[in-house]
Amino acid sequence: MVVLTALQVEYEAVRQRMVDVHEVELPQGTLLDVGRMPGLNWEVALAETGPTNTRAALVAQSTIEHFDAEAVLFVGVAGALRDDIHLGDVVVASKVHGYHGGRESVDGFAARPDTWSPEHGMDQLVRSARRNEPWAYLRPDTRLSTSPKVHFEPIASGDVLLGFRDSETARRIRRHYNDAVAVDMESHGVTHATRMNSAVRALSIRGISDFAGPDKPTRDATGSQETAARHAAAFAMRVLRDLRPKRQVAQEPHSAPAVVVVSAPDRSPEPAAWNSRPVVDVAGQQYLLYENPGDLVHESRDGDVLRRQAVARVVPDEGGRGTYAWLRQVERTGPLPAPNQFDPLAALEQEAELCHRLRGPDVVQLTRSGKTSTLALAWPGDAKLGSPMGTVHELLPESPTPTDPHRLWSIVRGLADVAHVLERLSGAGFSHRALRPTAVVMHRPQMVLRDFGLATVPPRPGENAGPYQAPEQRHGSRGRPGPATDVYQLGALLHRALTGRIPDPGLPAYRGSDSVPDSLVHAVAGALREDPGARPEARTLRLALLSAARELASVPPPQR
Repeated sequence: MVVLTALQVEYEAVRQRMVDVHEVELPQGTLLDVGRMPGLNWEVALAETGPTNTRAALVAQSTIEHFDAEAVLFVGVAGALRDDIHLGDVVVASKVHGYHGGRESVDGFAARPDTWSPEHGMDQLVRSARRNEPWAYLRPDTRLSTSPKVHFEPIASGDVLLGFRDSETARRIRRHYNDAVAVDMESHGVTHATRMNSAVRALSIRGISDFAGPDKPTRDATGSQETAARHAAAFAMRVLRDLRPKRQVAQEPHSAPAVVVVSAPDRSPEPAAWNSRPVVDVAGQQYLLYENPGDLVHESRDGDVLRRQAVARVVPDEGGRGTYAWLRQVERTGPLPAPNQFDPLAALEQEAELCHRLRGPDVVQLTRSGKTSTLALAWPGDAKLGSPMGTVHELLPESPTPTDPHRLWSIVRGLADVAHVLERLSGAGFSHRALRPTAVVMHRPQMVLRDFGLATVPPRPGENAGPYQAPEQRHGSRGRPGPATDVYQLGALLHRALTGRIPDPGLPAYRGSDSVPDSLVHAVAGALREDPGARPEARTLRLALLSAARELASVPPPQR
């Protein structure tokens, strides 16, 4: 990965994010810093080109050839040409217009456009990054009160520094390239160099530092260039998070085994909260955290026990295909428990052993260091999208809606797979007791549990607080949580799928509709009985779900 900048302020915004840096001199004398970005797979070669398209093109071409680069990002600042583009916003070039191309005659200037656009894959990557966590790499202490916007729009590039919006050059841009929202002096040169290397993917990512007018020196003096460069560098890293090396993907086999690393070095855990940074280091193994809907990125405290959890990518990602993990960490901030007391650190380690024994999620890493234990379990990845698979949370309706038989079939068939795992858990004398929409991961055509929940934690009144808490888990309720609790929580998930709401004793029972098999309605009603002893076993519920799934599969598609 080659990252090019034109100015020192842009260079520093990228350089401060690199580690393991060493200087490399090219045969032409160009000096670059080469290193890596924590949590990312790419080796990065960083160069400062200086201004003008010609210099940028020459440095880009020689750097691409020397490193046999797969991708080039041109990162830095630009001037806004439109009033709805604000200082600190980031413009990613959907087109780069070389605005000097044309012919002068007695009739005036006739434009001969020379325009570059990124390939479709890069186009989609930018749009995805703009929608999902665009500022994951912007440090919280540098964030503005209002988040900057990311614009995927054309920019104009030429060798004239615009200092007057009503200049002849500015009027020419408005007349012939009126879709351009920003202007710089180097993007056309960089993109022109990448054209000569058809396998190289490229983007120009520019933070807005001024308005291409006479107030530029005043804006620069207030630190606008530093802010704009920082935002451009942060969004560039966000793009890199999901950009996969093509060569490694091509060499990757169709199915890769799960990574299993079990270690317990004597190292201190990272002290900062996970939700304040994108990369976590656990005993030398790095994880790139993802923000997800629901409760997947979370930190909570229970007395002197601190718990953290997140979905993450395992780094380095050998092969570039994507190995993901469900990362949980338990830290004691007080004294260790006595020998006869419950130890939450040991419970996490017992869960790892249970996963091995009952064919649960594969263990990626298990580490204990002092008062901290960390468990990473394999999380299914979507090879096409280059991201972790979603959860049932994304399938369940937020409000009562007409039943979609195909969506309902997916949920019912998938939860039958989950019930099978719960059978094995129950047969070994354990129960999950913490089923909720984000606890079930879609692993088409199946569904899998992200972990074993509270299986290794002794039951206690009030556990699993929230809408999916079973009656026996509430304070003062009769009965002890166990396998019947899992059945209730599966029934609650199905009830949500059918009605768009959580089951509530104060509301009438669901009576079904013509498109919902009666067997499914009866199965849900049985699973949601208040008395744990009156509920069916997990195996009985699984067989009922399989039968209902077969009926749903035979429902003809709606007429259009």
